[in-house]
Amino acid sequence: MDKDLIYVVLIINLTISVLFYLQKRCEIPIFIALFNIMVQYRMLSLELGLSHFVSFNYQIDFIFNFEIAYKVSELILLGSTVMIYSVMYFYRPPVKIVKDTNDYLKAFLLQRKTLIFIGLGVFTFFQIVLQDVDNSYSYLTKLANSSFIILFFLIFLYTKTSNTQVKVIYFITFVVVAYLSYSPELRFQFLGWMVPIGYFVTRNIKPIPKLWYMAAGVFAILVIFSAARVLRYTRADARELSMNELYEESIDRMEESDDVNFIDGFMMMYQVYPKYLDYNYGFDHLNILLRPIPRNLWPEKPMAGWFQNLQKKYGLEKTTIGFSPTLYGVFYGEMGTEGVVLFSILWAFGLVWLYRYLNQFTSDLSWVLTGVMLTSMIPIFRSGDLPGDIAIILMSYWPIIYFVYKYKEFVKKQIKLEKV
Repeated sequence: MDKDLIYVVLIINLTISVLFYLQKRCEIPIFIALFNIMVQYRMLSLELGLSHFVSFNYQIDFIFNFEIAYKVSELILLGSTVMIYSVMYFYRPPVKIVKDTNDYLKAFLLQRKTLIFIGLGVFTFFQIVLQDVDNSYSYLTKLANSSFIILFFLIFLYTKTSNTQVKVIYFITFVVVAYLSYSPELRFQFLGWMVPIGYFVTRNIKPIPKLWYMAAGVFAILVIFSAARVLRYTRADARELSMNELYEESIDRMEESDDVNFIDGFMMMYQVYPKYLDYNYGFDHLNILLRPIPRNLWPEKPMAGWFQNLQKKYGLEKTTIGFSPTLYGVFYGEMGTEGVVLFSILWAFGLVWLYRYLNQFTSDLSWVLTGVMLTSMIPIFRSGDLPGDIAIILMSYWPIIYFVYKYKEFVKKQIKLEKV
């Protein structure tokens, strides 16, 4: 496909996604279209000489050139296009099954206020003591603080008090725990609460102005990701940078597109499957269920990730470095080009179902849950390890999942009491 045609399709996809949002108020196609544009920007950055293909010794003679890069970008465009229009085809307006109100939500929040405060305190403690722990599932337990920050924000919002001192204490607490959640090593945690809260705050804004807020939000997310990388890798004294210097270095990093080198990761998978490894025909999806099983209980549990399987098959040296190939790269590793098309359709159906399910509440809780869903799509779509990304999402939002479960029980009881 001619590269100019790729840009034309990108613009068409985004335009139609915006029109779909204005008509249906569903943001999923916009997310997919913007993600595709962000990935394609990597190609522009490489062509302009602002950045270079990744370089890491995987003990395989990978070829990095623009011919393969454009083949891969076409596959990502194919998957994105199929998914966007499949979402539009499957979409139906959500049905408000749970007849709750904001008064119910407020009453339940204040009823569980003490437990939420305890959870916030405990996981903020984990946040502090696990800062220097090596990356592991125990290290990731602190991700749950994103949920408690969201719930604490709702308490702060719904608590009506004339005591200014209480409001100030709530506000300072929120700022402190929010600040502690920003980590160069675990960038998703900060976004885990920031995006849902931002989405909730803008819930009553009209669609067209809201699109501008979305654009500002996307830019903010990119800056936050880049700033975290600057703090982690760029220089030893990065933490001593002023805010202005950090912002400028973050913008420079964005121009270099080093944080969106997904095409590079996909190029590796493109050369691995099926030359070195057979397509795994859906195993990455199955591994979502298998991942929690400890290997010491199942020593022969299948390996996850293309390099782990390559290392086992060819006896290569073990490494933990990975470059994300996007969700479409995962699809390609499962069934090739056909997998990119098939799984894009299946995922579109699943995303629409989940979107409608999360919007079953009459109260503002639906806005919070939709924000959580859109945030969760960030690590999934940049995925290099689908089961691991799903695990990160569940470890981030299990308190909210439990909160919603108990809230639905509360609403049922309240409705019964009102009928009596």
